[in-house]
Amino acid sequence: DYMIDDMKEQGKIVGNTNELEEKDDLINLVGNIAGQVENLERENASGEKFKVSNFSIVSKDDGGNKIYTNCSAYGDKTKDLENLKQGDFVKIFGQVKTSIDNNGKEHKNVRILSSKLLKSKEQVKSQDKDKKSILGQIKSFKTDDKTKSTKKDHSKDTER
Repeated sequence: DYMIDDMKEQGKIVGNTNELEEKDDLINLVGNIAGQVENLERENASGEKFKVSNFSIVSKDDGGNKIYTNCSAYGDKTKDLENLKQGDFVKIFGQVKTSIDNNGKEHKNVRILSSKLLKSKEQVKSQDKDKKSILGQIKSFKTDDKTKSTKKDHSKDTER
């Protein structure tokens, strides 16, 4: 490795800058599918047919604000997405592509490299029903803790 670094410093080897630029555009997204997954079949310039899946993911930023991200998958990558529905909780890994329309507005789209269904909409709903609120659990813990501590105090008083 040190020999390669020395050769780069001397200008004998030029690093591949395209790899660095592409790595900066990679993104991991976790969120719910917003709207319907649109599955299409298109033709490229040479007349070959290929599949495309388009959809949006809604997630939250650090401030709790909703962020919508447009996503597209091509070819074999569409197989995992064909059965997804609105509300499904997914993890997406892809490359951000930026384009500018005729009005000068910038649009971003994530070209999917891999995707995974984490929870279906039905699983998310059933989990919410079973899930107790955190504040409720803390309150019940505190009341249980107080009753235990008062019982101990009474037993100490009776011993003295």
